[in-house]
Amino acid sequence: MNPGPPYWRANLALAAAVLLVLTGAYLAYVRVVGNSMVSRREIESMRADISQLKRENARLTKQLAIVGDRLEQQGSGIQNVAEPAASGRPSREVPARLAARISKLKEYLSAHPEMADPGMRLLKEDDWVFPVRDIRLDSEAGRRKALAQVRIQAQARLGEIVASAVRDYLDANNGQPPSSASQLAPYLKDPANADLLQGFGKPDSTAPPGCLFQKASAVDDWYGSTAYVSDNEFSCHGTGPGLAVEQAIAAFQRATGNPPNDASQIGPYLRDVINPAVVSAVFEGLRPSPSSAPVISEFGGMVSASGSGDSP
Repeated sequence: MNPGPPYWRANLALAAAVLLVLTGAYLAYVRVVGNSMVSRREIESMRADISQLKRENARLTKQLAIVGDRLEQQGSGIQNVAEPAASGRPSREVPARLAARISKLKEYLSAHPEMADPGMRLLKEDDWVFPVRDIRLDSEAGRRKALAQVRIQAQARLGEIVASAVRDYLDANNGQPPSSASQLAPYLKDPANADLLQGFGKPDSTAPPGCLFQKASAVDDWYGSTAYVSDNEFSCHGTGPGLAVEQAIAAFQRATGNPPNDASQIGPYLRDVINPAVVSAVFEGLRPSPSSAPVISEFGGMVSASGSGDSP
């Protein structure tokens, strides 16, 4: 659903209002500091209020950027982006047909333990439903992509936990952000998850505004994913040459009306520079059988996940 221009105007107006309030709060703070009659406690209270306003402004700015990215992705028809239900939902009973497909994917994972990620221990049974429901499992690439989508589900579970820890850290430290993810360990609801903070580093240029830490899952060199965490919010999305190959196949099909028969046909449609051997391997991996055309998801995309931390 495209929010349209009115949605953008409302959000921009809201962000501008927050900025105005923030500026006013800062000026008030300057006046307060200059007034010797004001107590130290009142000054500290004002500082805390300003810190909270800064965090709220950063959150609104980031949300506007995320909405813009989604509109751009949906308009290009390249990546299918959606928000699954909140990761804190209770587990539901899985239908027998999907349970059989989950069992098939788990058997594949057992045969390829190198594609497991430590965060997958956070998964609930119904976190496997979406990947096996919407991704075909009759090709090597399909099974690997389904596992990558499962790992995104796990990253969402972890993202919720870490985002909550960031919020609690900021609340306990007057809005000062942690310099490393390891500092969040005392703020985790379950100390046993402290090892999952490993791999979270400073954000790079791909991170959304306000991001404090990001973590990439690269256990599969075809389909990966990256999680971004900020103050009480997180987002995760797919990465890797597998996605680029699928998107090139989708572009070829839109341009010609037919699926490609050979990996060399999609070269002009690749948006990234990828090793030809990898392109060929992924292309062949998308064939359900040696004589069939490659089969991809709609638009060749993966579903992203985003949300907020759990309740304080």
